[in-house]
Amino acid sequence: MHIHQIKVSYLPLLLVLSYCPFTLSDIAVVVHPDNQINLDEKTVRKIFLSKTKAFPDGEKVEVYDLPAENKTRIEFGVTVLRKSEARLNSYWARMLFSSKARPPVVLENVDEIKAMIASNPHAIAYMDLEDVDDSVKVVLNKP
Repeated sequence: MHIHQIKVSYLPLLLVLSYCPFTLSDIAVVVHPDNQINLDEKTVRKIFLSKTKAFPDGEKVEVYDLPAENKTRIEFGVTVLRKSEARLNSYWARMLFSSKARPPVVLENVDEIKAMIASNPHAIAYMDLEDVDDSVKVVLNKP
Protein backbone atom coordinates (compact mmCIF):
# COMPACT_ATOMS: atom_id res chain seq x y z
CA MET A 1 0.00 0.00 0.00
CA HIS A 2 1.36 3.41 -0.93
CA ILE A 3 1.53 6.23 1.58
CA HIS A 4 -0.87 8.41 -0.40
CA GLN A 5 -3.49 5.62 -0.29
CA ILE A 6 -3.31 5.54 3.50
CA LYS A 7 -3.81 9.28 3.75
CA VAL A 8 -6.85 9.19 1.45
CA SER A 9 -8.49 6.37 3.44
CA TYR A 10 -8.46 8.56 6.56
CA LEU A 11 -9.93 11.57 4.78
CA PRO A 12 -13.60 10.92 5.74
CA LEU A 13 -12.68 10.56 9.41
CA LEU A 14 -10.56 13.70 9.31
CA LEU A 15 -13.44 15.59 7.74
CA VAL A 16 -15.77 14.46 10.51
CA LEU A 17 -13.25 15.39 13.16
CA SER A 18 -12.85 18.83 11.64
CA TYR A 19 -16.64 19.24 11.50
CA CYS A 20 -16.98 18.43 15.23
CA PRO A 21 -15.56 21.21 17.40
CA PHE A 22 -13.73 19.10 20.00
CA THR A 23 -14.96 15.55 20.52
CA LEU A 24 -17.16 12.98 18.92
CA SER A 25 -20.37 12.07 20.73
CA ASP A 26 -21.44 8.63 21.84
CA ILE A 27 -24.04 7.33 19.40
CA ALA A 28 -27.00 5.34 20.73
CA VAL A 29 -28.99 3.11 18.40
CA VAL A 30 -32.50 3.02 19.82
CA VAL A 31 -35.73 1.05 19.50
CA HIS A 32 -39.14 0.99 21.20
CA PRO A 33 -38.80 0.36 24.97
CA ASP A 34 -40.74 -2.93 24.73
CA ASN A 35 -38.59 -4.33 21.92
CA GLN A 36 -36.57 -7.27 23.31
CA ILE A 37 -34.02 -7.55 20.49
CA ASN A 38 -30.26 -7.50 20.88
CA LEU A 39 -28.19 -6.06 18.05
CA ASP A 40 -24.53 -6.00 17.24
CA GLU A 41 -22.87 -3.36 15.08
CA LYS A 42 -22.85 -5.56 11.96
CA THR A 43 -26.61 -6.14 12.19
CA VAL A 44 -27.25 -2.44 12.78
CA ARG A 45 -25.19 -1.64 9.68
CA LYS A 46 -27.22 -4.12 7.59
CA ILE A 47 -30.49 -2.65 8.86
CA PHE A 48 -29.50 0.97 8.20
CA LEU A 49 -28.14 0.11 4.73
CA SER A 50 -31.37 -1.75 3.95
CA LYS A 51 -29.55 -5.04 3.44
CA THR A 52 -32.04 -6.59 5.80
CA LYS A 53 -35.65 -5.51 6.31
CA ALA A 54 -36.34 -7.24 9.62
CA PHE A 55 -35.02 -7.45 13.15
CA PRO A 56 -33.22 -10.71 14.03
CA ASP A 57 -36.49 -12.04 15.53
CA GLY A 58 -38.20 -11.70 12.12
CA GLU A 59 -40.27 -8.62 12.95
CA LYS A 60 -40.25 -5.98 10.22
CA VAL A 61 -38.12 -2.92 10.83
CA GLU A 62 -38.74 0.72 9.98
CA VAL A 63 -35.57 2.80 9.87
CA TYR A 64 -35.41 6.50 10.71
CA ASP A 65 -32.59 8.93 10.08
CA LEU A 66 -31.58 12.48 10.99
CA PRO A 67 -31.10 15.21 8.34
CA ALA A 68 -27.92 15.17 6.23
CA GLU A 69 -26.32 18.17 7.91
CA ASN A 70 -26.84 16.80 11.42
CA LYS A 71 -23.55 16.19 13.31
CA THR A 72 -24.81 12.94 14.88
CA ARG A 73 -25.80 11.61 11.45
CA ILE A 74 -22.32 12.32 10.07
CA GLU A 75 -20.71 10.58 13.05
CA PHE A 76 -23.10 7.61 12.74
CA GLY A 77 -22.27 7.29 9.05
CA VAL A 78 -18.54 7.19 9.65
CA THR A 79 -18.42 5.14 12.87
CA VAL A 80 -21.24 2.63 12.35
CA LEU A 81 -22.02 2.57 8.62
CA ARG A 82 -18.37 3.13 7.70
CA LYS A 83 -19.31 5.60 4.98
CA SER A 84 -18.78 9.31 4.58
CA GLU A 85 -21.85 11.38 3.74
CA ALA A 86 -20.74 11.50 0.08
CA ARG A 87 -20.30 7.71 -0.08
CA LEU A 88 -23.63 7.21 1.64
CA ASN A 89 -25.38 9.50 -0.87
CA SER A 90 -23.75 7.57 -3.72
CA TYR A 91 -24.81 4.26 -2.16
CA TRP A 92 -28.45 5.36 -1.86
CA ALA A 93 -28.45 6.74 -5.41
CA ARG A 94 -27.34 3.31 -6.70
CA MET A 95 -29.90 1.48 -4.55
CA LEU A 96 -32.73 3.74 -5.70
CA PHE A 97 -31.69 3.56 -9.35
CA SER A 98 -31.61 -0.23 -9.25
CA SER A 99 -34.84 -0.39 -7.18
CA LYS A 100 -33.02 -2.53 -4.61
CA ALA A 101 -33.70 -0.38 -1.55
CA ARG A 102 -34.90 2.94 -0.23
CA PRO A 103 -33.01 5.10 2.27
CA PRO A 104 -34.33 5.52 5.82
CA VAL A 105 -37.10 8.03 6.44
CA VAL A 106 -35.56 11.33 7.52
CA LEU A 107 -37.05 13.04 10.56
CA GLU A 108 -36.20 16.64 11.39
CA ASN A 109 -34.72 16.28 14.86
CA VAL A 110 -34.18 14.09 17.91
CA ASP A 111 -37.57 14.96 19.38
CA GLU A 112 -39.28 13.58 16.25
CA ILE A 113 -37.08 10.47 16.43
CA LYS A 114 -38.05 9.87 20.07
CA ALA A 115 -41.75 10.38 19.34
CA MET A 116 -41.60 7.94 16.39
CA ILE A 117 -39.69 5.29 18.35
CA ALA A 118 -42.03 5.60 21.36
CA SER A 119 -45.09 5.12 19.16
CA ASN A 120 -43.78 2.41 16.81
CA PRO A 121 -42.54 -1.00 18.04
CA HIS A 122 -40.99 -1.65 14.60
CA ALA A 123 -38.89 1.54 14.55
CA ILE A 124 -35.13 1.90 14.88
CA ALA A 125 -33.06 5.08 14.84
CA TYR A 126 -30.00 6.61 16.42
CA MET A 127 -29.21 9.71 18.45
CA ASP A 128 -26.58 11.22 20.66
CA LEU A 129 -26.43 9.19 23.88
CA GLU A 130 -27.07 12.40 25.84
CA ASP A 131 -30.52 12.66 24.21
CA VAL A 132 -31.69 9.21 25.35
CA ASP A 133 -34.60 9.08 27.80
CA ASP A 134 -37.25 6.56 28.90
CA SER A 135 -39.16 6.88 25.61
CA VAL A 136 -36.51 4.75 23.86
CA LYS A 137 -34.33 1.70 24.57
CA VAL A 138 -30.63 1.64 23.63
CA VAL A 139 -29.63 -1.52 21.74
CA LEU A 140 -26.16 -0.38 20.68
CA ASN A 141 -23.89 2.28 22.12
CA LYS A 142 -21.03 3.35 19.86
CA PRO A 143 -18.43 5.63 21.47
